[in-house]
Parts: sequence; structure tokens; C-alpha cells
Amino acid sequence: MKHDPLDEYDAVLSDMIDHDEIPAFDHVTKIQFEGAETYSITYQENSTDTYSDGDSYFTQQNGKTLPLDTSKVDGYLRSITNLNPVNYVSYHATDEELRAYGLDAPELTITVDYILEGEDGEEVEDTFILYVSPDPEDVKAAEEAQDGEEAELSAYIRVGESQIIYEVSSSSYKKLAAASRSDLRHSEVIWADFSDVQRIDISLEGNSYTLTSEKGKDNSTWFYQGEGGLDIGGLQSSLENLTADEFTDERPTQKEEIGLTVYLDNESFPQVEIKLYRYDGSRCLAVIDGESVSLVERAAVVDLMEAVHAIVLG
Repeated sequence: MKHDPLDEYDAVLSDMIDHDEIPAFDHVTKIQFEGAETYSITYQENSTDTYSDGDSYFTQQNGKTLPLDTSKVDGYLRSITNLNPVNYVSYHATDEELRAYGLDAPELTITVDYILEGEDGEEVEDTFILYVSPDPEDVKAAEEAQDGEEAELSAYIRVGESQIIYEVSSSSYKKLAAASRSDLRHSEVIWADFSDVQRIDISLEGNSYTLTSEKGKDNSTWFYQGEGGLDIGGLQSSLENLTADEFTDERPTQKEEIGLTVYLDNESFPQVEIKLYRYDGSRCLAVIDGESVSLVERAAVVDLMEAVHAIVLG
């Protein structure tokens, strides 16, 4: 009987595989998605296409440049880095295996252009490609599942042209599949830094109100009808709590609940117009600068109206 050298060690073949490495993306310049939604994201510093200094990632939609949520994009990139693929199903994939695992025509292809530091400290441009497809058997089971049953879809991934195919968990697949513009855009109706707000014009129940501010050394003082020292905290919180329950481009068909024009200390975006329309019993339609954007919880809109009343009615 031949002696297997591996018997001398507490190891199996999988421990010896040179697994594919996924980089940490410290400086991404572009992300390209190809799949159910094909589009690209570019990195821009000090962009004039947003009113927030925190916005660094942008995409094109309907001919316009749309700022994305930096924390969401960075979180998505971390979900790739943290995959740590070791659960291989094939380490020398054939064309037949690629077809069997759905990777001959991947559901999603992610291409990340990034910059890393070379051996001599110089900047080096590189590209990382990841192919993703759900387990065909899980997809079939999901299609046959009864209504109301939530299917758990595991998936297979392939790094570039590597011959190794890995299986990843359902939770990892969900994170990778959440790659649409809607998944990565701002969910807030307005995400400007409130310290940049100089004035707010409000239309509510047929009445118009104007709140103004004066910047001080440490903070701003807010005024209504010449009276200063207003407590603006409730209004600020209610504005910041207006978040998308669902994105939509539906046009308003019902009455306007409240309208606001927020004036900003920003040359590129001096003002943002927000109109909130009744939509159904539980949600309102948010229209920003004349474009329908999202449905928001009506309770949050009611909180906003009450915050306005608290200021203007005393």
C-alpha cells in the first residue's frame, strides 16, 4: 500500500489550494455592472453634480448625473472584499461545469477599476472582475415554491478567468445581487448638511411661511417673522427622516400635502424644491425639483407638518 505524505499532516487537499484573492478596494475609480441592470459608477471628488461634500460616487440615469450614497457603495465594495472564497466546488472548471453552475452566462458581472500602491510606492491601476450566478437548482426550487415561501438562494462565483468555482452563502449572494441604482442611491429625500441650509420656504394648507437663518461662530440662529432663537431641531429631524419606502417615477394625481423650498449655501445647488403629495392611506409621493422620486411613509410627512405647525403657530 502506497504511503500518502498527507497522512503525516492534519491537512486535506483543499488546504493546499492557492485560492483566488480579492483585494481591498482603497481607491476605486469605476464600477461596472452587467446583468439585470447594466450601468457604471464613477468616482469623482468635489463634484458639482451634488450639494453634499460626502458624495463621491455618481452614475447616469435618464441623461442626468445621479449622486449615489457613498456609505452604500463602500459597503457594497466591502461585501465583495469580505467574501473570502474557500468553499470551492471545482478547482479546474471545464466548460461543462461552467454551464452547470450558471457561470457560462453569469447573472451578474462586476468589474471594479481601482488603484493600489506598487512595490515602490507608486500608484498602479488594476481591474478586478467577479462573475456571480445563483445555484440553478435553488432557482428551480424557488420557481416551484408556494406563494409566500421565501427561497434561500446560494450562488456560485468566479474571479476573472480563474479555473476555480466557489459556492457562497445565500446572505452573501443577496448582498452581491443588491447592485441596482436604487439599491445604491440615497434613500433620504434630502441629504444636505443642515448647516448649509440658509432659508426654508414652506407651503402648507394654503398658507406660506418663510424661515431664515444667520450663521454664527458656532451655529446658526433661525428666525420666523423677525423672531429669532427658534428651536429648529424638530423640523430638521423630520426633514432628515423623510426616506424612500420605494423609488418611483409615477406622477402625482392627488393633493399636495406640503411643499418646501430649501435654500443652500452651495453655488451649484442653491435650492432644492420638495413637494409631498398624498398617494394612499399610508404613503406620500415625493417630487424633487419637479421629478417624482420616491414614496415615503405618510407618518413621516405628518411629523414634518406638525413640526412646521409647532414653529409657526407657537
